[in-house]
Amino acid sequence: MKLKISLLGNSLIEYEGKRIAFKLHKAEALLYYIALNKEVTRDELKAVFWYDKNESQASANLRNALYLINNIMPEALDVDRRTVTIRPFDDDISGLGAVADPKIPIPSAVYAAPLKGLSSLNSPAFSEWLEAARGKIREGLIELIKKRIEAAYEAQDNEALGESLAALLRLDPFDEDSVLELMELYSNMGQDRRSAELFQSYSSLLSSKLAITPSERAKKFYAKIVGRRGKKEGQQRFWCRERELALLSEKLADAAPSLLFIHGEAGIGKSTLINELLSTMPADDISLLSTKATAIGGNYAYSSWNNILRELRLLLDREGAAPDKRTASMLAGISPGFIKDEGLSFNADISSMTEINPVALGAMIADLIAVIAKSRPVVMVFEDIHWFDTRSIELLCAFLSCAPRADIIISGRPESARMTMAMLRQAKSGRAITEVELTPFRDEEIIYISRSLLPESTIRERGLSYFVRESEGVPLMLFEILRTLRENPGSDCTKGLGGLIIERMGELDQRERDVLNAVAVCVGGTSEIISEITLIPIEETLAAAELLISKGLIREREGSGGAVWEFTHLKLRECVYDSIPAARRRELHRRAAAALNKRYLPQHWDPALSAMLSHHYAKAGERVLELKQYLRELIFDITLNHDLFPMLSDRLFLSCSIPFSSREETDKKVEHAISILDELRGSEALTEREYAQLEASCFELAGGYRISWGEYTGAKLYTDEAIHISKQYGFTETHIHCLKHYAYMYLQIEEADKLIKVSRELLRLAKEAPAPHYFATAVRFIGMGYMMRGNYAAAEKIFLHSVKLFEQMQLTGRRYTLGMLVAKCYLGEIYERTGDLERAAAQLSECTRQCEAMNLYWGRSYFHTTAANIALDAGNMEGLFSHIDRAAALFESCRGGRCGSILYSTKAIADAERGDFEGARKALENSELLLRLIAKRDWIAAHNLAKAWTARLSGGDFSGDAMTAAKQYGENGFPLRADWIRKKFGLGG
Repeated sequence: MKLKISLLGNSLIEYEGKRIAFKLHKAEALLYYIALNKEVTRDELKAVFWYDKNESQASANLRNALYLINNIMPEALDVDRRTVTIRPFDDDISGLGAVADPKIPIPSAVYAAPLKGLSSLNSPAFSEWLEAARGKIREGLIELIKKRIEAAYEAQDNEALGESLAALLRLDPFDEDSVLELMELYSNMGQDRRSAELFQSYSSLLSSKLAITPSERAKKFYAKIVGRRGKKEGQQRFWCRERELALLSEKLADAAPSLLFIHGEAGIGKSTLINELLSTMPADDISLLSTKATAIGGNYAYSSWNNILRELRLLLDREGAAPDKRTASMLAGISPGFIKDEGLSFNADISSMTEINPVALGAMIADLIAVIAKSRPVVMVFEDIHWFDTRSIELLCAFLSCAPRADIIISGRPESARMTMAMLRQAKSGRAITEVELTPFRDEEIIYISRSLLPESTIRERGLSYFVRESEGVPLMLFEILRTLRENPGSDCTKGLGGLIIERMGELDQRERDVLNAVAVCVGGTSEIISEITLIPIEETLAAAELLISKGLIREREGSGGAVWEFTHLKLRECVYDSIPAARRRELHRRAAAALNKRYLPQHWDPALSAMLSHHYAKAGERVLELKQYLRELIFDITLNHDLFPMLSDRLFLSCSIPFSSREETDKKVEHAISILDELRGSEALTEREYAQLEASCFELAGGYRISWGEYTGAKLYTDEAIHISKQYGFTETHIHCLKHYAYMYLQIEEADKLIKVSRELLRLAKEAPAPHYFATAVRFIGMGYMMRGNYAAAEKIFLHSVKLFEQMQLTGRRYTLGMLVAKCYLGEIYERTGDLERAAAQLSECTRQCEAMNLYWGRSYFHTTAANIALDAGNMEGLFSHIDRAAALFESCRGGRCGSILYSTKAIADAERGDFEGARKALENSELLLRLIAKRDWIAAHNLAKAWTARLSGGDFSGDAMTAAKQYGENGFPLRADWIRKKFGLGG
């Protein structure tokens, strides 16, 4: 028997020298699955390929598929009643071992996509397996190339080394060591630009796919190459602001912290003066934090602080002074720049207890600045305050009122000068304000600069008054005139700045103009994004940008995601942007949106990218795409911030980076999405069905969001309409989500019969879809209904079945660990209520252990709180203290998910037991706040128990609250705790 199976590229199976073609794709996929697993049980094959069939149908389908394979290849498989095994076969990978020799050319097969011919078959389990199998094959090829690289190093063959490193990066583009090795190789060969291009591509890839940046080591190496490539002879001279510079330098030299405010018209030289001022201060002697607002692309709350907070986090890490968890969480909640490889789980419970306002944030930032200031003086620069968003202004005022240990430099336009000065005085920062107004150059200064930079013949030809008249003393305009006349003495400079820029654009070739237009449309874009907008290859884009940089039109700076391009002055950008025809502008905005959308992941919080994407959609007239973006964001915002137990896979959970979202902010997002939806009503851009899908999605999200806040009347209006539309058009997925929201609502308001009814409907739809994770969740909801009825025996069986369903999904690669652990937690609660505290503790021990091991934030606080209550029932005070302290610490640092008032009721008992009555009082206050969100009967009883417990230990009147708690627990199906309370507090029967 001779069997050969190709694993690279399209599917190819040869048996006894003949190519085999299966009529059924599932049979071919089945053979590949068996081949790569060697031996597989029949049960596993049924679960993977026929998960949506009952046992008899799945068994029959498997028999038919195996019969088909054996009929075509009679000796390929060994089949018994339990397992299926493949006999030895050849493949196309085993023959690639020679690739490890750098003398042997790399065959193209190495780059072929593994198992390319196989598809998901609409089977989630097979899809998961297929992805893992492809990864394993790719890893084997990578190991081969790494052996080739080692051999090339030993042979000192740079050509083979470069080829091998490039090959490795084609297979593993995220291998930073290989990126740096290849960069170094290019640099040593004098190909600095090629080295820089490689880094920029790598940086863009990390940003778009993983939402991270290269390491500091890589950034420093890149900076060295860019510095070498970008060096220009001579330095730009600083002109005619010596008096202002001296005044500001004198203020900064004072021992007392300075507050400097520089204002003037656009192009007057504010940024140049600030840069010159900073250049007089040795970089190693100060810690510099800076930000520059922009009016392009819109902004978002606290957006003007993002760069400062990013730089502050880097400084803190460098000093080994990482902030505490709560501070880190709160600041990361307003700025993605403050997040350092950390996931955060902000939620509605946190927002009801912790007010994230400018005053609190300003105090936190001032405390961190004080830490940095212990090592060296801190200078903070806030440029273009006239474009700061409202929240950023409020935060600056609050920050200044904390009298931070830093020198502050602020710049702005004349129209905002009076308001800014009033704000600075009102902040009462405890320091004098030094105000510097930059005015146009005087006539003699204009003449002096002109004579210094132009030949005397040009001066005589134009006359000195020409330069005074045409420049109006504005430095930007003057230097643009002088630059133009140096390059072309016959130029007409009487058309203003726009005319000069248009003339300079006329000297550019088409490729350079396209790149300049793209930078005007997409300010701060990377080379890769600009290349995608212009449709110009990256090498040509880089070459065009280098020429534009040399002409002083644009500059390159280091952004959070790598090197980006921007105009040397916003006025230049305005001139170029306004010169682009309207239709062409819309097209460039459309391309910019498409390029940014490739790098956008809704589960990764990046408000700057989100705001810019919305800006480009709006400018391109793409309102449908703008709405879809809002809906993508809202799905993750509402699911992760507001759901008690979000229904997401482990893969999505562990990749999420979603920040705090206040009710006010989410309300605005929902309202804006619905307003766009209303605008699109009757639009020719959408078919009736497409509009209905967007409408159903909007209403479903709005309804689910309101349920999380207990606004059930409004929630039902939205959700019922979404269900009506979903039924009319067959939107099963949206219908499922609506039923899930209703299940949570009935769970919150504790209506068992309605919960069971809606869960059975969810069960039916999930089976039809098929959506196995929702099927298992529906089973769990039904269990909760029976538990609420007090039928614990039935509830236990149902929860065990839900756990089994989730475990079966895990076997086939579909991991919904949180969903499974929630069912186990509820089992623990049943055992607690029925007095089996040992089994209850075991269930919750597994829940907390697995969540902690996986860093699965959602659920951790709830599980630890439940474990603490079980310990309380068992009289295990150490267990109570350990679990509830962990629950509170996780919750308050935004790493525990939602929990409800039960957390703080339990914590009040623990604090009172330890004699910390102030802590118990605060915990009771928090419990009160959370009960306003969701007032489940058990949680109300726990709150009354906590009040009684605290009162008894502090010498207060406890009998009323204790009797109320006992009565409530008895009515809630927890008579054991009711009896225990009566005994504990001596209440009698």
